[in-house]
Amino acid sequence: MQSCEISSDSTDDPLSSILCTHRQPRIVVIGAGLAGLAATKVLLKNGFTDVTVLEASDHIGGRVQSIQHGKATLELGATWIHGANGNPVYHLAEENGLLEHTTDGERSVGRISLYTKNGVAHYQTNVGKRIPKDLVEEFSDLYNEVESCESSSPSMDEVSLSEFGEWTEIPGAHYVIPEGFMKIVDLLAQDIPSHTICLCKPVRHIHWNYSTQHQEVISKSSNTKRDDNHNDSNHDRRPLNNPLILGRPICVECEDEEWIMADHVIITTSLGVLKQHHAAMFSPSLPEDKVLAIEKLGISTTNKIFLEFEEPFWSPECNSIQFVWEDEAQLEQLAYPEELWYKKICSFDVLYPPERYGHMLSGWICGQEALYMERCDDETVAETCTKLLRRFTGNPDIPKPRRILRSSWGNNPYIRGSYSFTRVGSSGMDCERLAMPLPYANSTKAPPLQVLFAGEATHRKYYSTTHGALLSGQREATRLMEMYQDLHKAATTKPNIN
Repeated sequence: MQSCEISSDSTDDPLSSILCTHRQPRIVVIGAGLAGLAATKVLLKNGFTDVTVLEASDHIGGRVQSIQHGKATLELGATWIHGANGNPVYHLAEENGLLEHTTDGERSVGRISLYTKNGVAHYQTNVGKRIPKDLVEEFSDLYNEVESCESSSPSMDEVSLSEFGEWTEIPGAHYVIPEGFMKIVDLLAQDIPSHTICLCKPVRHIHWNYSTQHQEVISKSSNTKRDDNHNDSNHDRRPLNNPLILGRPICVECEDEEWIMADHVIITTSLGVLKQHHAAMFSPSLPEDKVLAIEKLGISTTNKIFLEFEEPFWSPECNSIQFVWEDEAQLEQLAYPEELWYKKICSFDVLYPPERYGHMLSGWICGQEALYMERCDDETVAETCTKLLRRFTGNPDIPKPRRILRSSWGNNPYIRGSYSFTRVGSSGMDCERLAMPLPYANSTKAPPLQVLFAGEATHRKYYSTTHGALLSGQREATRLMEMYQDLHKAATTKPNIN
């Protein structure tokens, strides 16, 4: 265990005092996205030294993925800082000079185009006609308010109308970070020691709230080794025969067969991963109400398709090309057949400014059709998008893009979707149920706060956002801090019975 010197004024900091004079609690954070990094940063800053982050992929950032493309940085994941006033992501970016090169057009409250409200959106039909501006203005405000890509739902039929106002918008403009959203990730990670984060470390099972039966199962495992610090050089151990003797009620079983004993685990995996794996991931199983919350909340896939051209074929004032399909019978199913996946591409935005991005369009596709798109190769997607642009603009001479880049969040085994939404039948209460730590407070015999939950889907007001993810990680770290502060307070005020 790491040692800790107590300074003369340690009594002014009860948390540091109890962490220095007692055995350090071992905390495992699963996931190195914004939520996991934010939680880890708060814990380390407040005296917790035995913290380990397990990240399944080979990089940190989660659903933040900035790709360098020539002089430009393209965002395959999180793109905007949604609002400024009180937004912790905005303040982090502003304080560290990440917004200095943001153009006036990018400091925009407009959402029609990817980066700017300058210029005009061209609404084009599938027969190559442009819809008149006055007609567009009649429905554009409503369209921009409820566009399905905004909620990552495959169809607006799946979005709960009664809960649509649950999500809270932070006042202020929507900002982009010219050097890439990964700069926010880097800022969160810069004070976290490198040995704290273990990459390529997927988790298989979380054994929590050990019962006698669980101990018997685990005691059969071979190669048992001493319960030393995970951050030490020994990374190939299994638990001792009786974990409760060690006072650690949790065992995290990794895919590489390593077993890590812990006092607390903060789960920051996406809702998509929880939907797919919660039954196999947790032992004992999650409580029924938490399972219902996971099942009821929605998450779908929203992907981007970047097309780079030698020269622009669009007019200088055009900031986006919106696709409007005419004279189509209403679908009986919520998704198009697989061969018609391209019909779900709703628009292509002109990236702005051209001095930074060159001549590039960014398309959007969501739902099951986004998964169909992920199965295609780059050549097929480039050809399909070119045909669409020719058809809707009425210009048969549009060349194929010289380069294509696209996201694939749906088939990513460690993500399984883009961001959450309140599906029909769910509510903000389901976000709160998902966030509730285990075991529940009425379970007085079990050690408290064994399994905590963070991530954008656990924030009732700010789900689907980067600031929601960051705040949720800070929330769970604070929850642990407050528990140990309360333990210290109870210990120091206990009456002396002599």
